[in-house]
Amino acid sequence: MSIVTKPKLAFIVSVFVLSTVAWGVFHKHNEMQYPPSSQIKIGVSLTPLSSPFLVAEQLGFFKDLNLDVTLYPCSSGAACTELMIERSVDYATASESVVMFQSFERDDLSLLASFVESDNDLKLLTLVPFKISGVKDLAGRKVGVVKGTASEFYLDSVLISNNVEKASIDKVYLQPHELVPALLSYRVEAISAWEPMGFQADLLSVAEVTNLGVKGIYQLSFNLISRSPYLEFVDDEPVRLLQALELAIEWINANPDQALKMIAARLDIPLNQVEWSWEDYLFRLSLGNSLLSNLQLQARWAIESKLVNASPPDFRQVFYSYPYQQLLAQRD
Repeated sequence: MSIVTKPKLAFIVSVFVLSTVAWGVFHKHNEMQYPPSSQIKIGVSLTPLSSPFLVAEQLGFFKDLNLDVTLYPCSSGAACTELMIERSVDYATASESVVMFQSFERDDLSLLASFVESDNDLKLLTLVPFKISGVKDLAGRKVGVVKGTASEFYLDSVLISNNVEKASIDKVYLQPHELVPALLSYRVEAISAWEPMGFQADLLSVAEVTNLGVKGIYQLSFNLISRSPYLEFVDDEPVRLLQALELAIEWINANPDQALKMIAARLDIPLNQVEWSWEDYLFRLSLGNSLLSNLQLQARWAIESKLVNASPPDFRQVFYSYPYQQLLAQRD
């Protein structure tokens, strides 16, 4: 009699789960006919924030909707957007901060939907040996920040909420990969950083890491964007793309433990790194006033901080709402 080992059992369970999911998708869509789809290239940031795309790829949701999708990995939302602007990819994933800055520079950017939000992705980190017990203690201290990004916007927001003058701190502008090393080598006394930098600092630091930030003061969103000229000639492709993402989000929310393991394996990172921020992520498709207000607020900040030299764009024109509206109509 053969013995079913734990690895074999895990494999059998995985096959059963994936088969069940695939059957559910087939049953849901087997009577629908979709037009042929050319190859779609999507720039995807290599972070758990991009989980809906990674899950849709792994579980075949793109193929179920007759979408021939290739995911192109990027180091950040800004890098993905650059690939899209260069026309190396057709779509990109990017934070609302990237969308905001790009909208000052070009008028062909289209935002189709937000697929994840987090009110705790940005953190203001320091080390206990610096004896900084609160935001007010940052006066006269060196704070590492990435210029003109969510890192700087978050820092300024935290300072304002704590009645601390921006001029009272010494901003040290760094590249993203320099933030954690600068803190751990004591070149700066605090950093304004997004995940997974908080995880990395906590993992690598000998000294205890303290978060001075305020949860909820900044709502990060990751969004699907494209170029308006491209969207004019692709028929219902964006609608089916959002359908695939919605299926992936439904699966993630119904199977959080399996999703954690799938994302950790797909990104080739430790499971505990994904778990570090997982509870902070709200996976859902949306395109509404909250995102619009966030873009408008950040645009005013960019102008006041002299990071841009133009009038704010009308972000309502940046929203390409037709695919999302079609998705809502299909839900009813």
